Amino acid sequence: MNMEKQDSSKRTYESIIDSIKTDLITGKLSSGDKLPPERDLARQFGVSRTSIREALRTLEILGVIESIQGSGNFITGNYTKSLTESMSMMFLLQQFNSLQISELREALETKAALLAVENITDEQIKRLEEIVGEMAVTEDENKNVALDSELHYTIAAASHNSIIIQILKILEELINIYIKDRRKEILSNRDNVSRLQNIHEKIVHSLKARDSKATHEAIMQHFDIIAQYIKHN
Repeated sequence: MNMEKQDSSKRTYESIIDSIKTDLITGKLSSGDKLPPERDLARQFGVSRTSIREALRTLEILGVIESIQGSGNFITGNYTKSLTESMSMMFLLQQFNSLQISELREALETKAALLAVENITDEQIKRLEEIVGEMAVTEDENKNVALDSELHYTIAAASHNSIIIQILKILEELINIYIKDRRKEILSNRDNVSRLQNIHEKIVHSLKARDSKATHEAIMQHFDIIAQYIKHN
């Protein structure tokens, strides 16, 4: 690792993170690589092993490394847990409301859908058609919620943009934690269900036709229905 002695103006874990970031950028480190032993880190950073242990614990909480007893500390490529926890705390502390969350989803899903126009596969289109077909006949509210979630995830996956996909997965998880009842309420309203079903079919049709304009219009209509419901209920 490309490590220099710790800058006294920085905390230990910040110095280690900076070093790891540099080594990831330059290709010296990658997911799965093992970090040097604590004693080597302590010597290279000019700090005590106690400070190194505290720093490593912080990095583990952040999801940067994984500590395996008896084996050592390894760079991890899975940041989903730490990102989810960070966003979860942000939701709690900032007290975001349902409309703000919907607006964030709209921004991300609009871009995802437009990318999906270019990248969606025949298999994904087929699955979307199956989903809207199932949604049209089901009377089970819980199943409808699950199908709605799968539809939106399939569109996101069709974007082939891993960052958008990951953030939307995290957002979906947070929605299920914090505003699940509101979502179910929206999808249990008969008028909403009918209108959203029509729009879902439009979205799938426009994606199949590779029509960016129609896809964008349908997505906007979808989130407009949700926004209006939230504002008036």
